[in-house]
Parts: sequence; structure tokens; C-alpha cells
Amino acid sequence: MFQESFKYYKARNPPPSFDNVIDLCRRDVSNGLDRRLKNVATNITSDSPHSGLIPSKEWQVYELVDRPGLLIVANPFTKPVHRYWMARCLLDYPKHPNRTNLPSTVIEKYSTYSGTSGDQREHFDWWAVAQSIEDPQQRTKVWKALRWTTLGYHYDWTNKIYDEAARNEFPPDLTELCGHFADVLGFRGFHPEAAIVNYYPTGSTLAGHTDHSEQNLQAPLFSFSFGQPAVFLIGGPSRDEQPDALLLRSGDVIVMTRASRLCYHAVPKVFSCSESGRQRWEPEIENEPEPPVPPTGAYSTAIWNNCHHHQQYWSSNGFADYISNSRININIRQVLNEGENHL
Repeated sequence: MFQESFKYYKARNPPPSFDNVIDLCRRDVSNGLDRRLKNVATNITSDSPHSGLIPSKEWQVYELVDRPGLLIVANPFTKPVHRYWMARCLLDYPKHPNRTNLPSTVIEKYSTYSGTSGDQREHFDWWAVAQSIEDPQQRTKVWKALRWTTLGYHYDWTNKIYDEAARNEFPPDLTELCGHFADVLGFRGFHPEAAIVNYYPTGSTLAGHTDHSEQNLQAPLFSFSFGQPAVFLIGGPSRDEQPDALLLRSGDVIVMTRASRLCYHAVPKVFSCSESGRQRWEPEIENEPEPPVPPTGAYSTAIWNNCHHHQQYWSSNGFADYISNSRININIRQVLNEGENHL
């Protein structure tokens, strides 16, 4: 049944109906009429502020009734911080020593744009290379070539394991962000140690799978969506169960805890969709609040300030063009058990 739902929402002709998709922006959710969701925002006890997020007491947090442990946080990000995380994922996270899916052939082909030759991954700057290409079609090819990058513990996709020898420092800003979400949602003691950043061009998909390679499956998995919307399927521990479909928009957060950690999930559709003519992250020339200071020194001050202070930074550096046809998903996990510091 899972695969049938995947094929249904993936279809282009005829396109799927979204009538049964859970959409946190719909009136039936905000009025508490969608019985598939349970409002658990009342469980929030922390009111510690965080620059760039709305106050935690105002968060909309739901649990999927048929998937205990699956939490959905409706977009708590301000517009500038939307832009911060997308720019960070494009500018910095694909760089060495983080690992990407980019094959040697791609790096060799485009290394001349970065002034290097051969497969020199430590010098290859994917975003700078794309920006240096004048031909829009060729630039788009480079953009679409990147599908994932790994941070912290680098996942071995072939053997489906983590390796202590394949580990780099986890980004401090992501550590700080996840720590805040974990504190607000009651998951104290969570340590972000591995992340996969997925880059989805519109029209792309992610097949059904479970995430079970971490030693600690009791710790939550945090998933942040930015850019274009996507349909997210969450089923049960086998492919025989009918999944629920959620519409994830930019800024929405999924937290998989308890039994939901071992449920099959997938992304059958990523598509372009404007919201009342303006995307959540797009700058408003007027009425945008005075930009706050970065939460801590862990954040990239240059990107933070540019995303808050300079309206042209977003469009002139190619971010607007890329994200108008792409979704970025950051999913973060704790690999080790409490008290451990290595595999």
C-alpha cells in the first residue's frame, strides 16, 4: 500500500489530488477539525528566546494520531532566517571536508571553473563554480548535480553504516539550532552528530525507506524543510500499511521519535508553489522587522548579516534562482548512545 501511495502522489498526468493531504496552512487544521492531528503545543514548557524564531509559546506543534511520536512544527522561522539556512546549505555545507554525491567526473569536468584540475575535492567549490558559469542551462546542470552532502559522521551509503574514521566536526550553528528545538520540545540531552542535507530539484523524489543505522534509535531525528513544498509520506514499520501524506512547506519541521523512527517514509513529489504571490523566505522591502543579532557565535556572521541587511544579496548571488525550483532538507540525528564519545 505504501508503494501505491508513492506512485499516486508522484504521478504527473493526471496530477494527484491533495484533498487527503494534511496541510498545516489549511483552515481545518488551525480550527482543530482534522482528527488525524493532535495539538501538543501545550506540552511546551520552555520559553527561552531564540533570534530568528518566533517565541516558542506561539509554536504550532502537532502529533500525527496514527503515528505516535511523529511531530510536526509549523514554520517557526522568520523570513531572514529562512534565507540564512538556505544560503548556508548552498555556500558552505557542500565544501570539503564534508562529503557529497558529486562524482569525480563532474568535479573533473568543472574544476577548470575553480582554477584547479583533476579530482581535487578539497578545493572544489560547487556553488562558486555554478555562479561562474554564464550559460543558464549549464549552470542549472551543475546545480542539479548536487543531491546530498553529509556532515559530522559521514554515512556509508554502500554498507549503510557509520565509521569513526569518517567523521568531521559537526557545524556549530546546526548544533545550536537543534539544541534549541530539543530543549523546547522536551528532548533534553540530544546531541546532533550526523546530518544529511538533501537537495531536491522540483520533480525529484526520495523512495520509501527507514532510518535505522544509528546506535541510538531512542533519540529524535530532526528534519528541517526549506524552499519549495513537498509531499511527505509516513507509513508504518512495513510497506503493507497505508501511509499518511503531509504537505511540508518552507520552515516546517518534522521530528521523528519513538516508534515513528522505524516507520517507512518517502518524498514522492517536490513542486513549485507560490503562496499568495510571495514565498515565505522572500524579502519584504517594507515591514520586515529590525534584524536580530545571531543567536551565538556559532552562526556565520557574514551570511547572517547579508541575509538580514542587504535585500540584493539574495537575488544577485543566485540564491533566488536556485531555490525557486528546489527544496533543501536538513535531517539531523544522534549516532551515539548517551555517555559515548565514539563508535
